[in-house]
Amino acid sequence: MRTTRDRVLLAGDAVASGTETAYRALAAAPGEAHAIRADLCAMHPGDVGPGRPILRLAHLTDMHLADTQSPLRLDFAMQVGERSPGWGGAVTYTFRPHELMTAHAVDAMLRTLRGLDLDLCVVTGDSTDNAQANELATYLALMDGGEVAPVSAGGVYRGPQSAEWGDPWYWVPDVPGDRYQRRWGYPRIPGLTAAAAAPFRAAGAGTPWIGCLGNHDVLVGGTTAVSDELDAIAVGGRKAVGLPAGLGDERELELYLRDPVRLFSGPGVDVPADPERRLLRTRDIVRAHLGRGGAPGPAGRGYTADNLRAGTAYYRYDPVPGVRVLVLDTNHRQGMWDGNVDRAQLEWLADELRGLDGPDDPLVVIASHHATPSLGNAYGVCPDDHAAVAFAAELLEVALSCPNVVLWLNGHHHANRVVAHHRPRGGGLYEVTTASMIDWPTQARVIELVRQPDGVLRMTSTIVDHDAPLDPGPDPRSPGELASLHRRLAANDVWRGGARQGLTGTPPDRNVHLLVPPVRPVR
Repeated sequence: MRTTRDRVLLAGDAVASGTETAYRALAAAPGEAHAIRADLCAMHPGDVGPGRPILRLAHLTDMHLADTQSPLRLDFAMQVGERSPGWGGAVTYTFRPHELMTAHAVDAMLRTLRGLDLDLCVVTGDSTDNAQANELATYLALMDGGEVAPVSAGGVYRGPQSAEWGDPWYWVPDVPGDRYQRRWGYPRIPGLTAAAAAPFRAAGAGTPWIGCLGNHDVLVGGTTAVSDELDAIAVGGRKAVGLPAGLGDERELELYLRDPVRLFSGPGVDVPADPERRLLRTRDIVRAHLGRGGAPGPAGRGYTADNLRAGTAYYRYDPVPGVRVLVLDTNHRQGMWDGNVDRAQLEWLADELRGLDGPDDPLVVIASHHATPSLGNAYGVCPDDHAAVAFAAELLEVALSCPNVVLWLNGHHHANRVVAHHRPRGGGLYEVTTASMIDWPTQARVIELVRQPDGVLRMTSTIVDHDAPLDPGPDPRSPGELASLHRRLAANDVWRGGARQGLTGTPPDRNVHLLVPPVRPVR
């Protein structure tokens, strides 16, 4: 199995040239050894030795499985959004040249993880891209194993990357002459869109898995609140291809948050309608998870009947004796992509942690979509009502009040990062953010919890690349070849690819032994 302990992937030779940049293959380099971080262990020499295994989990996040021909995507707005500060970054991620093949990349990663002898897989949100039912169905089929339908409306792709769309702003692999081919050397691959749209059989995680919700799972475009009016656009038969005239001097982001229907009222084309593109509310998502069966692990993939009754999406799950996972819902349903938690959820977290303060109590792993730098969303909260929600500082205060909390897994930033948070009296927790599956470096992470003979907890993080071939070949058609092409295109993406964005992190953010001092009984 391919982990980055065996090899790392990086930009290789140029295989084509555009007027602005070269299009590069990927190359393999020697693997990356594990560093040692003893940030939380005062006076500890940082030794790593054998010990007693406790839990071996995979962390997977930010798949962004998109219905790429949905009428409710603002892909057309990216053409002007990249030049207009009024969007505030809201449309920077509404089109990716490799997005038709994301399901194949996720399948390849899950097939790779199946060979790593895991106890649990934790998925920390943005599994879908646009809060649609058919996107959720794709995600669940990938995770549990089953037939995957990558595109809506009967599997015939009609969207911005189809030859008949006629817009060379997008990468259109079936025909020559689009700007991706001219400016950045992207290939022409006739028949690719049909191959990527074809149904295929997913292997599934093959191990117990649990998930949580991200902003793209509960908000349209990860930004604006779900509504009946937007739902009608999603399932309908008209897709906007340009912004309406006469927007005036309004900031587009404000319009997207307050009156998003207006943004979809410009010129459009007819597309097949599909009721399976309906938008989802929290209870719909929980109900879909509770209806699953057959795969290993909890029946609701962590969610419970209590979540369904209350309309919540935070819960507790005990994967093995001695470990507890507390999953948060950090999404702000009023809109905007960053997060917070309400007071009821903060009190639930404090109650769950109360009394877990000794070596005989379970170790605690927290999982959420948002990381601490992105837990500050107050959109739609009146200035005199900020007390209704809690941000990063309060969440950290509650987490650090319990000595048994050792790990906080999250995503949202599409980057590998590990940060140590210290307790005033020693020890602390590691916040581990993992890169996304949609953008380069398209990776997952495995973390092993091991108790060393000296009582120190060792959490060994190892970054995983999926096992699809490095070279997709000239005419990719199989799911593995399409996963390979997805990764190569992600690496060449001029907006988010390669080393330019720093999404791979530094060595101490990737393969690393994280040391936590023994939990001492509280007296």
